[in-house]
Amino acid sequence: MDKELSSEEILKLITQQKIADQREVALSVQAITEDERNWIRQVLSAGDSNPELTEDDLNWLKKISEDYGYYYDGLIKLPTHYVRLKKTLFEQEANKEIVRKDLDSIRENVEKFTPKELIELGNKNVRESRGIRNFAGIYIIHNRLKDIYYVGQSKGVFGRAYQHFVTNPAENKARYEGTVEFNLPEIYNDYRSGNKFNISLILLENTSFSTLDELERNAISAYNASVEYGGYNRTHGNGVINKYFFNNDDHKKAVNLILNKIKGTEIFSTLTNDKKRWGYTRTLSLELVLPHNINFCRHFVNSIKEYQKANKKSNYKK
Repeated sequence: MDKELSSEEILKLITQQKIADQREVALSVQAITEDERNWIRQVLSAGDSNPELTEDDLNWLKKISEDYGYYYDGLIKLPTHYVRLKKTLFEQEANKEIVRKDLDSIRENVEKFTPKELIELGNKNVRESRGIRNFAGIYIIHNRLKDIYYVGQSKGVFGRAYQHFVTNPAENKARYEGTVEFNLPEIYNDYRSGNKFNISLILLENTSFSTLDELERNAISAYNASVEYGGYNRTHGNGVINKYFFNNDDHKKAVNLILNKIKGTEIFSTLTNDKKRWGYTRTLSLELVLPHNINFCRHFVNSIKEYQKANKKSNYKK
């Protein structure tokens, strides 16, 4: 029978772990020079200054104030990051019919797959035997019975899209706990209940958009695929809609400076969830003797997550 540890022994183990963690963080920031550390401290000490709205921002605010009866002078006092987020959402909403028409035109000229066909093509050997290549793009899942949509993106659409129909996310504890907003048992359950689906795979290069994030979020809007419209998507897509906005451009530069220094370190690969990212960020702030700035820490944690997601190696070769 294992010996039960005393409170003193438990405290000692915890202390040893904390010391080990601090040592790992210290090693990860060795490449940051003292001049760079001093500059970062100055940036954080200056606070969250609000950058000026551009002429384009002001013209947009004036237009919506006229269109919707808002108080224009009051609107220009809003935080710049909030104004730009709203501007993006308004522009996306205004263009949704055009985007829908363009995407419908593409869907008419590409093959639509049933879940069964897509599951077969999820096998790389089957695709290669048929001369079908994997590609970066979006997939649009249409529930024909309920007439609702889901839009997803992947660097390898064949390897991703079919998974919605073969894996019950509710049974994947790790995925559910780590990314609950992407846990979509509704598609799986509807398919198992006999609902009929077709799936369109759209190559990024065949659209007018430059990034997968931009294409995905505009497609979600165009097909009313988010849950507030009755669709399957729990978010508005990746990128500008969901990310934190920096109030201070120097904060972004500081985050990128640190990120570029630590991204190749051993500890960086262990930051696999937000709890670990926050723990690392708190210890890093102590190691660099940074002034307390919760907004900077939030931006830093989110930037680590975004970088890891963007640079994650695909499980599916093109």
